[in-house]
Amino acid sequence: MKRPWSLLSQTLLLLLLSGIGATAWVSRERIGDVLANLQTPAGGKPEASGKASNGSTGKASNGNRRGAAPVIAAGVSSQRNDAVVAAIGTARALKSVTLFAKSEGEIMSFAISAGDPIEQGQTLVQLDATKAELAVDLAKKTLEDARQKLQRAEYLKSRNVNSGAGVEDATITVERAELEVRQAEEELRDKTLSAPFAGVVGIPKVEAGDRITPATELVTLDDRSQLLVEFPVAEKFLARIKIGDEVSATTPSYPRRTFSGRLAYIDSRVDPVSRTIMVRAIIPNGEDLLRPGMSFSIEMSLPGDTYPAVPELALQWSQGESYVWRIDGNVVRKIVVESVQRMNAIILVKGPLTTGDLIVVEGVQRLRDGIEVTYEHPDGLAAPGSAREKGGGPATGPIPAATDQPVKPRRSARTQTERRG
Repeated sequence: MKRPWSLLSQTLLLLLLSGIGATAWVSRERIGDVLANLQTPAGGKPEASGKASNGSTGKASNGNRRGAAPVIAAGVSSQRNDAVVAAIGTARALKSVTLFAKSEGEIMSFAISAGDPIEQGQTLVQLDATKAELAVDLAKKTLEDARQKLQRAEYLKSRNVNSGAGVEDATITVERAELEVRQAEEELRDKTLSAPFAGVVGIPKVEAGDRITPATELVTLDDRSQLLVEFPVAEKFLARIKIGDEVSATTPSYPRRTFSGRLAYIDSRVDPVSRTIMVRAIIPNGEDLLRPGMSFSIEMSLPGDTYPAVPELALQWSQGESYVWRIDGNVVRKIVVESVQRMNAIILVKGPLTTGDLIVVEGVQRLRDGIEVTYEHPDGLAAPGSAREKGGGPATGPIPAATDQPVKPRRSARTQTERRG
């Protein structure tokens, strides 16, 4: 009987097989190039495939070149890296106060109702002011008597009958009486409550005949000609927002309407916990449809820079870098790019690409820098050979957006090899 392998032998064999597999994976591109070269005839040109990319035998769709690798191409478009900030905020009035009386007393007049429009300075509440009026009259009489005493003291001083001290005492008495008059008049004014600004009153909390104190809540007053909506914005968008930016708002009360506003205030600091900054938008309310306290869904578009846009199938990754295959005339070139933003079926990239360039979307398995390809042109692009084949710039003509191109099923390398065979 054969003795079974020892544990050490099995471990060494496993490590050897793992090393061979890792080496083959790292060098997969070089192995592909070697296999492609083995299929190349002695003349140095690739063998003609039995079918071109358009399905016709022995012909390619661009230039009828036999032996070129069939690929599917798409045009490079350009698109802005726009961002949309979405948040939920609660509205409040442009000005909003809860009114209290400055003194206690009985309400004599309260002739306002909820929803009434109020002008600035209009009387809202009138308290019983009988005692305050009497206090004003008494203070005025005291002031009149003090002024007469001052005149008598000045007359006696001019006759050398009285000293200057008597005049000074009378002057102080007059000044004290003037202060008492002002104090009594101020207490009389406190019996009347006026609107500090124009607005709309809420539901009153008291009625005529109630006795109130300075702690009694009377009524609310709101200036809702404009509403203020505060909402948070992520810290990463701080450099892209500014005062005056347009915002759009929707509320469950009017689900079919969108209300426009503008950014009015930006907070002075970023919340270190949520990493957001509070901003405030002003929404005009000329139709008086909106109310303070409503919830709003806010959206704010932030325009960004313009970048080349490529289909996501065209972007390849290898050895830590991303790249696309650009078609220059009849050959492909490897163009290293940097991914900026993924947007649905396209990716915004940064690199030496311009609008109108043709890039490979499918058929990248056997591509290497400088080989010839055959491809079908996307609709609307200029015919091949008119720009890059003549040494000019990229092909001109309207370029459909990358997202408008139909997404064709990706064919595997095995399927393409079977078709060539």
